[in-house]
Amino acid sequence: MESKIKKYLTLIVLGLAGGSIYIFPYLKYVFYDPLIEVLGITDTQSGLLLTMYAIGCVILYIPGGILADKMNPKKALIFSLVVATILTGVFACMIALGLPAGVSYGISLVIWLLMAFASGFVFWTALLKAIRIIGSEEEQGTMYGIYYAANGTAAASVAAINLWAYNAGGGDADMQGGFFWAVVSMAIPTLVAAILIGVFLNGKSDKDLSTSEEDKFHFADVFTVLKNPAIWAISIVMFCVYGVYSCTSYFTPYLTDILSFSTTTAGIFSIIRQYIVMLVAAPLGGILADKVFKSTLGWFRCGGAILAISIILVIIGGTLGFPTMLIAILTLIPGLFAMCLYGVMFSSLHELNIPVKVAGTAIGIASIVGYLPDMFLNTIFGNMLDNTPGAGGYMQIFTTLAVFCIIIVVICSVLYAKFVKVKKNK
Repeated sequence: MESKIKKYLTLIVLGLAGGSIYIFPYLKYVFYDPLIEVLGITDTQSGLLLTMYAIGCVILYIPGGILADKMNPKKALIFSLVVATILTGVFACMIALGLPAGVSYGISLVIWLLMAFASGFVFWTALLKAIRIIGSEEEQGTMYGIYYAANGTAAASVAAINLWAYNAGGGDADMQGGFFWAVVSMAIPTLVAAILIGVFLNGKSDKDLSTSEEDKFHFADVFTVLKNPAIWAISIVMFCVYGVYSCTSYFTPYLTDILSFSTTTAGIFSIIRQYIVMLVAAPLGGILADKVFKSTLGWFRCGGAILAISIILVIIGGTLGFPTMLIAILTLIPGLFAMCLYGVMFSSLHELNIPVKVAGTAIGIASIVGYLPDMFLNTIFGNMLDNTPGAGGYMQIFTTLAVFCIIIVVICSVLYAKFVKVKKNK
């Protein structure tokens, strides 16, 4: 019993860390309009911020994965959270100074690039490997589900505080003041998370998160991972899953630009879509993968189809002129099912017979491909919005996401037949 309690508490602490560190680089999920207004940038330039972040992540994922296979996860997590706190504080100071648009945007590009060291270097791979080691192979979906539930709770709480700080600091009437206090409120949780990691993951917890001596990483193992076609196939799946999950953020400006919702109201829907649904979707995805389908790949075959249908419903609602509040509610459904898939997507690795000793490296490679959407999708989608008036640009974005869902279904059906079905028939 004590071991189980410690396992779940460890997952909760990891969820708190993960829930706070990604708020800042993805702040446009909630503060899309204030970011553009305060920095004086276009939709395309807004997308380029995430492109810079993604470039840094792509460069750092594999070396970060290799280093995560060698180092103590606690040190990696604390280092990352402290760096994130410092960079967020620098951005807040820049807003307070009211620098010219060109200067502030140039500094922002550098900050987003450096944020990759906080969340795309050793943090992400160390975090995912820690989650895998905590649970047995038979409960990986459940472990990831619990982690993302804790992650969602923390992220929703932080985002709600950010939105409150925005309104308290001036809101839409004074976007610069409101945005400044919102960013300041993003720096505090990462600092607190670093302290909690330092306190909680002492002594025996470190042992729980360490790789056994016989499973130590060797550099030659990288080539074994690179030659595995299943890694590349599941990476494409992760690309599509993450692409849909991250780009459901475009429902937020859709609510303000097309449906005329206020920043606060659209922000509330964004918090629900991106964070609150984690409380239900993440554990639900784990249950569906482990208990119902008894396979993450099996669940992805069905879940990808459901996700496609939910996005198509939003497209139909916008085209046929459904009531605005009904469309806003419909935008929550893709968020729910995208999280059901995203919350357990890395648990699919254990179905592909990936050894624990190269898990960090496999995660690094999968992450490079899986998180490529951040490198160019936001820039492409931002360009669509800049060049296509009205709702047309948004419809193009949502249609692209629906196609991604179809790709998920096709590839996962093939992988399921090759790995899971064959194993069950033995």
